[in-house]
Amino acid sequence: MKKILFTINLLFFCFILSAQVWTLEGIKLKKGSEQEYLETEKFWKEVKKIAINEGKQRAWYVMKNVTKVEEGKERRYDYFVFNFYTDEDQMNQDIDILAMAMKAHKGKVSKSKIRYNYENWSKPRESTNIYTLKRLDRTINSTPISKNTPVYLFPMVQKNEDYERYEMEYFKKWHEDTILDYNKAFWAFDKVIDRSENASELITHFTFEKYTSENPPESKRIDWNNLSFEQEMMVKHGVASREGYPSFKLEFVMDWK
Repeated sequence: MKKILFTINLLFFCFILSAQVWTLEGIKLKKGSEQEYLETEKFWKEVKKIAINEGKQRAWYVMKNVTKVEEGKERRYDYFVFNFYTDEDQMNQDIDILAMAMKAHKGKVSKSKIRYNYENWSKPRESTNIYTLKRLDRTINSTPISKNTPVYLFPMVQKNEDYERYEMEYFKKWHEDTILDYNKAFWAFDKVIDRSENASELITHFTFEKYTSENPPESKRIDWNNLSFEQEMMVKHGVASREGYPSFKLEFVMDWK
């Protein structure tokens, strides 16, 4: 069992290591359409499996937004879809998606039903905002993702030219320390390189964090009450180099496997 888990971790780490570009879809559903949406994603899961097996895509994940909201308010997004690619060439290649869908569901779903799902993929959605991202940095990954893995997505706005260096050369070390204490499982840093017309023009980066459990042990490597002067100044100016938007807490729903 330990050998199997080690292999899973190793494979996921290798994927993260080489995943250069990806798209993040923020999806708002029409009221009452969640089940229809999930059935649509189950249809696409089989198509994504073919695409990944044929080397046309790297990975695919569907996550549910489970962030707590104030009473009477609605979530901006209900689901997020992650599409990972090896590079921009793989992401931009010309693919006959309908033909791939026919191949994925051959003998299991009628051609008319396949065509209907292909043409009506957006029917359950009220809106979709898409960000194209380039992975700038990441830590090792210590825990395979599952429904019980707390995942957080942090939208960021770069305030000055030092921001990326602060994240990669200073704050990354803090994330690595919490991973060594089995508090955090993974951290990644991504830059927005393109976006759909309706996506926020302000967001420049995202950080992605995965924890080991809902109640991880407190990290003993960082004493927030006794920071040195150097640490205080680095944190002060590092935080001033970006503005964080409210984070999203996500729950794993499905992948291509």
